[in-house]
Parts: sequence; structure tokens; C-alpha cells
Amino acid sequence: MIFRSLFITFFLVLTLLTAGCASTNEQSLYDEIGGHDTLNTIYGVAITRIYNDPTIGHYFKGVPKRHLREQLVSQTCDLIGGPCEYDGKTMMESHKGLNIQERDFYILVEYVQSAMRDVGLTYQQENKILQKLAPLKTHTVYL
Repeated sequence: MIFRSLFITFFLVLTLLTAGCASTNEQSLYDEIGGHDTLNTIYGVAITRIYNDPTIGHYFKGVPKRHLREQLVSQTCDLIGGPCEYDGKTMMESHKGLNIQERDFYILVEYVQSAMRDVGLTYQQENKILQKLAPLKTHTVYL
């Protein structure tokens, strides 16, 4: 009986210590992917493709590539645990009146996904980022 109590106590202490260590060493997704430089490269590649796309390129007419890139990097950095604080326009403000169709949204997503793959992100990292960005869809489509 005493042995069992000691074993349970030891197991609980070990579990708590292990959990404490895991949480202090946890790396943000932002750091895991390589931070600002990686996001900047991803969006640089994606934006070039987006602006040249005959279906969705017109949505970005008059929007400087550099400005869009900076905003997307900042917003994504903020969403995935980086040191940034996105202070740009809301997605509703930016997309109001554009009547963006769902298929147009998914074309853009494909460009961002392919850029993530091109820079070497893993499938898991890609999915984690997309999971953070996905809620923005409701703030961009059909407004």
C-alpha cells in the first residue's frame, strides 16, 4: 500500500514537472517557420502570382505590392504568435464593396499555399497557418 502511494505520488510529480518543462520551451509558430523573413518571402512570391492572375488580379488594382506585403506579413505574424501587432484596416474595411466571390478567395489561398511550399514549410506548418487565416474568409467574401 505504501509502495503504491509512493508510486502514484512520484508519477504525479513527474507528470507535473514534465508538463511545466514542455510549456516553457514551447516555440511559437512564427519562430518555428523562421519568423519575419519567411513570411516576407512567402507573401512576396504569392503577391507576384496574385497580381498576375487574370481572375483575381483586378481586385488589387491600385494597391501597391509593397503595402499589401507589409500588411499581410504583419497580420500573419500577429496571428501566429510573432511579436507584431497588426494595426491595418480590418478585413471588412479592406474588402467592402469588392463583391469577392468564394472561388476568387480560394484562388488566392492556393497562391499562398504554393508559396509556403516553395519556401519549404512543412504540411503541418502550412495547415497551422491556414487555420489561423481561415476565419478571415467571412470578412472578405461577398461584402
